[in-house]
Amino acid sequence: MKLWISSEYSGDIGHEMRTARNFVEDEINVKINDKDYDIDLDKWRCIAILMKDKVDQERYCEVIKYSSKTKKMDFKLQIDYPEFVNGDAKRQQQLIYEMLMRSLDLLLEKGLNEAGIESLRQDTQSVALKNGWIIAH
Repeated sequence: MKLWISSEYSGDIGHEMRTARNFVEDEINVKINDKDYDIDLDKWRCIAILMKDKVDQERYCEVIKYSSKTKKMDFKLQIDYPEFVNGDAKRQQQLIYEMLMRSLDLLLEKGLNEAGIESLRQDTQSVALKNGWIIAH
């Protein structure tokens, strides 16, 4: 499996977004890159949407599409703009991680292999624990 993250954003957050996004993507890919989770996906793809203004937030609405025929997902998911802007680097990474966990929930709703998604979730959570995006209970 391979994770691919992109973003659509407004405001002056390009550097912070790219830095956080690339770090999360690289860290997770180290863990999942050579694994087969038996999920009907060519890649785990998510686009983060961070819009400063209410008008832009409404215009850039979430997209949640999956095609079993092409094995492609087209997920564009909102991240809270003020929380991202006001957060430190770790919080920004955590917000991206939370978006990814939400994408896995949505894939389950689309009927993809539950065991495979849960295995992918566990591997991703181990990366999150290592990086301090979540705390062990």
